[in-house]
Amino acid sequence: MSTTVGDLLRIKGSTVETITASETILEAIRRMNERHIGCLAVVTKAGKLSGIVSERDVLWKVIATGSSPKTHLVKDAMTPIAQMDTVTPSQTVEECMALISGKRHRHLPVLEDGKLVGLISIGDVVKFMLDAQQSTIQSLEKYITGTF
Repeated sequence: MSTTVGDLLRIKGSTVETITASETILEAIRRMNERHIGCLAVVTKAGKLSGIVSERDVLWKVIATGSSPKTHLVKDAMTPIAQMDTVTPSQTVEECMALISGKRHRHLPVLEDGKLVGLISIGDVVKFMLDAQQSTIQSLEKYITGTF
């Protein structure tokens, strides 16, 4: 049985840091810095996901263009939901890895019935897969040596 995104969220937690589209890029940078994270979910006042703003968005769409993070708004730098892939809690971690590696995503919002229920990063998926491989290796070593 494959591990699902929902299983991964139960392990890592489902708290998602958010920001609104009308806030400044400087505020987004501050929040990402304070929480040591690489992106924020951009939500409407009603809490509906409208996109994400990432470190890359800030670098490529604001800093590299010479715009000021103090005046540039999140809505002008974010990646809108229409241009993103999302996943559901029932999808497998392997499916996420395929999306992340195949489409070069660094973050995947997790939606259930259209509602944001989590956010997973490439780091979350890679860490989970490495831990699973290490567990398999340890089990095989015990089996081979007869020490299970």
